[in-house]
Amino acid sequence: MLILGLLLLVACSNTEVKYDGNPLKIAVIGDIPELNNKKIHFEPLSLDEFGVNTVQISTNFDAVMITPVIFEEASNDRFVEVYNSSKIPIIFFDSEKRNLPFTNGGLTYETARWESLNNGSHTTMYLSDIGANREAVWYFYLKDEKGLDTLYKEIFQMVETL
Repeated sequence: MLILGLLLLVACSNTEVKYDGNPLKIAVIGDIPELNNKKIHFEPLSLDEFGVNTVQISTNFDAVMITPVIFEEASNDRFVEVYNSSKIPIIFFDSEKRNLPFTNGGLTYETARWESLNNGSHTTMYLSDIGANREAVWYFYLKDEKGLDTLYKEIFQMVETL
């Protein structure tokens, strides 16, 4: 009985994501998401490595995901240019403050005023095109925890189109 219970617990701990698009390789700075989908491959990456090898990362991955455990460090001004020069989308997963503390100097995740930055979104995807002097931002919303699989699917579908 105990073994069966443990197997069920392990089987239920990963979110099943019904993404069926092209395979994606996503670098993750922070906690690796626990989800099931054979078409999504996550690879851990350090913030410093991303800062030094932005061009190489942009050619080897489809996107970079940054998770909450690293937000304060990731919002340091020394990374603003890294985010603004990346050739692939950056996913700020579960950021109540959108991309603004990361892509603008003089703010950190802790000091950015939450009330003025909260638009109700769960996750923000950011892509800058310095040559064209423009940036694109997409917002993804989570209705409840049961919708996490849908949130991931929407994010992966957007990455695939970029």
